[in-house]
Amino acid sequence: MPTDASGMQITANGPLRGGKTLLRRAAPLIIAGLFVLVMQDRLSGIDRAEVMQGLRAISAGQWAQAMLATALSFWAVARYDGLLHGLLGTGVPARAARLSGASAIAVSQTLGFGIVSGTLVRWRMLPGLGSAGAARLSALVAASFLAGWAVFTALVLVVRPAPVAWLGPFQWGVLAAAAGAVMLSLCAPRLVLFGRALRLPSLRAMGTLLALTALDCLAAGAALYAVLPPGTAPGFALFLPAFLIALGAGLLSGTPGGVGPFEVTLLALLPQADNAALLGGVLVWRAVYYALPSCLGAAACARGRVAEGERDKPGRPLTPQSLTQGQRGTLFNAPRAEAQLAYQGDKRLLADGRDRPEWVIARTGQTLVALGEPLLGDHGPALDRLITHARAAYRAPCLYKCSARMAAVARRRGFAALPIAREARLVPASFAVQAPGCRQLRRKLRKAEQAGLRIEAPRHLPIARMRAVNAAWCAENGGARGFSMGMFCPRHLARQRVFLAWIGDDLIGFASFHVGAREQTLDLMRQRGDAPDGTMHALIAAAIARAAAEGCPRLSLAAVPYDGPLASAVLARLRHRLAPAGLRQFKSAFAPEWETLYIAAPSRLALAVAGAEIAREILRPPAEPGQYAPASR
Repeated sequence: MPTDASGMQITANGPLRGGKTLLRRAAPLIIAGLFVLVMQDRLSGIDRAEVMQGLRAISAGQWAQAMLATALSFWAVARYDGLLHGLLGTGVPARAARLSGASAIAVSQTLGFGIVSGTLVRWRMLPGLGSAGAARLSALVAASFLAGWAVFTALVLVVRPAPVAWLGPFQWGVLAAAAGAVMLSLCAPRLVLFGRALRLPSLRAMGTLLALTALDCLAAGAALYAVLPPGTAPGFALFLPAFLIALGAGLLSGTPGGVGPFEVTLLALLPQADNAALLGGVLVWRAVYYALPSCLGAAACARGRVAEGERDKPGRPLTPQSLTQGQRGTLFNAPRAEAQLAYQGDKRLLADGRDRPEWVIARTGQTLVALGEPLLGDHGPALDRLITHARAAYRAPCLYKCSARMAAVARRRGFAALPIAREARLVPASFAVQAPGCRQLRRKLRKAEQAGLRIEAPRHLPIARMRAVNAAWCAENGGARGFSMGMFCPRHLARQRVFLAWIGDDLIGFASFHVGAREQTLDLMRQRGDAPDGTMHALIAAAIARAAAEGCPRLSLAAVPYDGPLASAVLARLRHRLAPAGLRQFKSAFAPEWETLYIAAPSRLALAVAGAEIAREILRPPAEPGQYAPASR
């Protein structure tokens, strides 16, 4: 089972910190001593000879049953580590994650100081994680296991109440907290605690973690029950609640293997049991469940780094800040300039096996969303890798605003796909304001000219004035949108092509564009409420002229919600909330070509969930857009 949640300071500076470290090291021994004092009357009557006699009474068959149960327990904890590697997106193959995790737990649950000893084992076997990554994983294993143990124990106590009255509030409090976590995962998976963003696991991940914890605890309890002399303890259904509570006492105490608090608590909760026989069984259990796995784990750790085969190595998510120059080049040369959204908010880039960025991805509560097209253009294999990564992250994969070709590939993989948006595109070199379809545009441009509007695209942006325009626009339009829509962030704007609209010395509006090698895409449009008619038309017209002069092959005016019938009621409500009045009419003034974009997911249910979560992310963006990669022009 995952080890205790205790930790210790590895280094110390000065007598104060050294004293604290000494106290942490001594605390488990102090706790164990207190438990022994409390139960001194029960322990004093135990005859050592009777304990040894109980040991000799254990048959070879009982030893074998305990070993099988131990193997099942470590099968569960190995997959526990593999699951958390997937949730963290470490990119470590499943086999390596499971072997290092089982070894770390086997060693640390015997040595004590679980987070520290587990970190050292994981760091040695997976040096690519680094010390910080190994520590983070070890802490997460300890914390999530304790949470899973608490929930499973509470569920067991509902069916088989313990003979301790104060555990009643504990079990119902734990179950209420678990229900709250489920609701948060569904409705508000992105939390901010103490200034740090926290995203809860999906329901699939929570359920799997709980199932693995339950299997681990059941197998550990079965291993002990198997080596108890006949008649020592009641039936397993009555023994299990006492075992789980004793296990928790041992974990929380921080003593090596829970020695002391575990035995004392078990004796207290099983007053009818033969104390000597019970302790004899515990000694055998510690040999089978702790000593033997610890030796195997230490041997695996001594071998050093676990081989990570490239064949089963999953793609790993890349943060914008970590991109190399070559990876930035892949992003710049992507088929769609909207791939630059990777630099906005909590987006990531999913790399292929060669560490080349392949998808722009975002995690919502239950879904792993890939935005647009694969960056490398290899549709089938790219989708397969996305599915693999989503499975490892215990989320459903979703393609959002993908092309008809990509949707067809997804359908062949069994996905459900629906039209979600229509994107307005044009070729700057062939665009002409005098074209028959641009009559409304010409009228708007004349009005802007008559108002004395001046358009410029400066290298250095007046951020303070732009912030004021953005604030005015948000106040008049119900706030900013997020996720796949433009958000105001100075560092991100510094990467983009920005056009400003002035009347005299007053900034009255601006528009920003993602700039890629193959395309430029409209991102952010902001104007004051008193801006003259035609302001935004003039900004877009200036951007088209600049793109034509640079030889840009394609310019996108971005997408509007799909105007045809929608089979999903969730998507229909999303369209209603996201379709600003006049947006389609505004873009139609430029006589663009319209391309239908799709949303795709493995099932209709997954499609509806993804649509609802994307709507939530768009309508309730984080207060701060997030961290961005360094600006470049």
